[in-house]
Amino acid sequence: MNKLMDWVSKPVGLMLIAVFLWMSYPPLVNQLLNSSSVLYVSAFAHSIGGFSTLIVAFYVLIIRDKIRILSLLSSTHIKKVAYYTGLAGLFSVLNHFLLYTALKSSEEFDVVAILVFETWPILFFIIDSKLRKEKRKITINDYIFTGAAFAGFIILTIPNLDFADILLLNSPMINTIFLAALGGLAMAITCYFRMKNMDVWSDLSTSQQIPINSFRRGLLTEAGARTISGVILTIILFISGEKVAFPETSTLFLLLFVGIFILAIGGLLYDLSVFSADSASVGALWYLMPVGAIAILALMQGRLINQYEAVASVLIVSSNIFLALRYPLKSSLLFLFVSICLIGIWILFAPILPINNYYSLLSVSTIFFVLLATFALERATALNREKEDLLVEFNEQVTILMERIADTDKCEYFKLYAQEIRLYTFLNLHSFIRAFRDISHLRNIQKKVEKLKQSMLFSSIQRDKEIREYLLRLFKTGDKLQTMESDRIAPEEFIILIFLGTANIFFSLVFRPESLSSGLFSLIVTASIIYLLLIIIERDKNTQIRHDHALNVKSIVKYLEKYEDLEIINESAKLEHEIRTTLDINSTPQKTRSYSYWTFSVFVIIFLGFGYSFFYSSLKQNQLFENSPLSLVDNKKNIQVNIALLDWPSAQIKAHILKDIINKHTELKASTVPISSVVAFKQMDETKGMIDIYPELWVENNKKLIRRYVNAYGTVSLGKTSVEGYQGLCYTSFTDRENLFSEKDFLSEKVAHLFDLSGDNKGNIWIGTDGWDSTKIEKRRLAGYGFDKYYNFDVYDIEVMKLLLKRNNEKKVPTLFFCYYPSDVFMDKNVYFAKNTKHDKNEWKKIMMNKDINSLESSTSWPTTNIKIAFRTSLIKDHKELNLLLNNFYVSNDDLIDMLSMIKKGKSIEKVSKDWIENNNEKILEWLIGFKFKKDKI
Repeated sequence: MNKLMDWVSKPVGLMLIAVFLWMSYPPLVNQLLNSSSVLYVSAFAHSIGGFSTLIVAFYVLIIRDKIRILSLLSSTHIKKVAYYTGLAGLFSVLNHFLLYTALKSSEEFDVVAILVFETWPILFFIIDSKLRKEKRKITINDYIFTGAAFAGFIILTIPNLDFADILLLNSPMINTIFLAALGGLAMAITCYFRMKNMDVWSDLSTSQQIPINSFRRGLLTEAGARTISGVILTIILFISGEKVAFPETSTLFLLLFVGIFILAIGGLLYDLSVFSADSASVGALWYLMPVGAIAILALMQGRLINQYEAVASVLIVSSNIFLALRYPLKSSLLFLFVSICLIGIWILFAPILPINNYYSLLSVSTIFFVLLATFALERATALNREKEDLLVEFNEQVTILMERIADTDKCEYFKLYAQEIRLYTFLNLHSFIRAFRDISHLRNIQKKVEKLKQSMLFSSIQRDKEIREYLLRLFKTGDKLQTMESDRIAPEEFIILIFLGTANIFFSLVFRPESLSSGLFSLIVTASIIYLLLIIIERDKNTQIRHDHALNVKSIVKYLEKYEDLEIINESAKLEHEIRTTLDINSTPQKTRSYSYWTFSVFVIIFLGFGYSFFYSSLKQNQLFENSPLSLVDNKKNIQVNIALLDWPSAQIKAHILKDIINKHTELKASTVPISSVVAFKQMDETKGMIDIYPELWVENNKKLIRRYVNAYGTVSLGKTSVEGYQGLCYTSFTDRENLFSEKDFLSEKVAHLFDLSGDNKGNIWIGTDGWDSTKIEKRRLAGYGFDKYYNFDVYDIEVMKLLLKRNNEKKVPTLFFCYYPSDVFMDKNVYFAKNTKHDKNEWKKIMMNKDINSLESSTSWPTTNIKIAFRTSLIKDHKELNLLLNNFYVSNDDLIDMLSMIKKGKSIEKVSKDWIENNNEKILEWLIGFKFKKDKI
């Protein structure tokens, strides 16, 4: 238990608790903003958070610790505290107000605003490290891992971010992103000023010799900033004139949780974690928060996380593990980490050019690469092993020789001798650990070695034969160490290896089949090739010095420190400095079991995450099953055109007519596929999507889809011909006053009572089917009139509505419902269109842009809309025979009403469609040839 508490009190533990609390922030804010305004939520939550923090600060500092805070503050300190506290509170107001405004400005709650806002830890990491902790070193690893976490954030936004907004530059989504980004910058600045404030309290603690520890400093800072922000927001709320009502029980509970546990406690724990950490990079752990939020939102929606969320989670979690644990990865593992992340992202997003003999082509080149790489790796390993053995022998001979010189009676005669041996040793160690800058530097070192050998040998001939024998043994070992550099792998051999490895990577990524197994195979093959090349280069260049060999080199350097002379101290000192510097940079720390487990675990997480994303993509695209890699059989599918079979009768009639025309008059095979509108457009957007034609598009109801796929992406096109459609409220009446109702006539309790089907004293209106864009629009439109005060808005399938209409007609019970023309409901003599007011474009714009039905105070009628056909743009490029047909196709409303009437009488849609084709052969021929026949003269 004590160990657990010790861990929790550390920066990483504090940060993880804060992250856990903030994971619930997006869904809770979503819930609150759906029922309340921006000012209401922000003012109440921040006031609760500030008050809670203030109570904790008062108890801990005043009551428990009995610290007289105000008496400790000199005029200088109180100015600094007030200055930084005021700025922190002001920017806290700004960042949360921008965040909530960003959420409110989007047409529906979107986690994109939260995720864009969460760029602030990276911004704070940069600001804090440069301005407040400039003396603390930021390594390249910090930037790489933080960059990987930021890349994960980018990928996390892909399923939510509509790139049509970026292409068209005229959508509220851009405003949402811009506001959230400004909020993130304001949040980073807020945290910076909080840290500055904590620094002031730290200076005060030192100067006054009062134990104000990190917890107390954080508590003082949080209490001041939260209180100021709460006061400012409350003042703004009352100045705005907005009605302030006491919240409902559920809303009050959520506000208390957000204010106390998230804003107060969560914010305090975050500040304490960052302030007490050795580096601001611990703030990168914050990116676990959006990952957790995504998981919570996915579970609440009853779904699995998608491929984007999986990859983002892998990048964020793996980066943060390395950042938090601060394990110094050697260069090969760091490069491998970056490579795997980039390759996995490439496999998910980059286009491919699959070939039939992919596995055969790759297997041949891989075999050649493995053979050459194995030979090169064995050669480099054997060379290093021999060199390491020579180091032990060299160190032993240096020690024996120096001890022999020290024991001689003529020590003053051999004093210069010892210094020359010391210099000779440094020169050889310098070459052994590759401390030279380049090859020319190495050549100069080797020349100095040869010159020094000649000098010592000449002196030994005249003085001492025994010393000469020891010198010859030392020189023999030293010569072997020097010549080792010539035995390394030649550059041209490396070029062959790199070229063959690059070719394998290119083939495995670009020409792979579109399947789960090939995606995993490509990731494993490319990662293995890259790591094998890195290991060969690392071992050949000896860029990483093993821990035990570094100790041997340091030991002999330390041993030689007692043999110093002022005449040659400068050159020896320079060599010694370069040796020590190289050892500090390139020597690997002694690997612990924990280090190995964590490093291995992180790479397992990376592969599992990308594997899951490939699996999810395969399920989505039906790519999970494929032929054996050894099979060279080419199974080509018949060219098929798939037409969306939507869930309303007029669209189904047109789908069957198109199918029959294509099957009869072209060599293509057409079929219908039951599908919803949104999914159909997504499928038409994909290169190999299952839908090619959308038979009936109500333009006014589908502005979002048209804007994205037609105007921005250009992957979907609209036919050139159209018919008009009408929408609004319809009702059934069994009296003589059927023509007296306009839409506003329904706005009374008396009339609403006529349409009360459930007995709750409110009328019932069917506003559409779940999934129709028109359903959401109609709900807002009717709410603008005030229908929500008198009626319940019912949503269920259109076929269920028809059953209800039939039941009510039999019982002479009036029905009120959303309707559109052309539709088979107008075959019913008791159905009437409610009279509409003149369409107002400005009012309609408000309806289309506003998601909150409570904010609409007026409304207008539906505009007359065009009904067109939509189709995949590439379809008419690949099959030009469809160009004229799709651009000229239309079915008149009168014809549709006739066909709907026949279906209602018992004929099947297929039979009605075929009959229409037989009766309109000349019109179809005109569509196919592209012009109308001239009228015959009478």
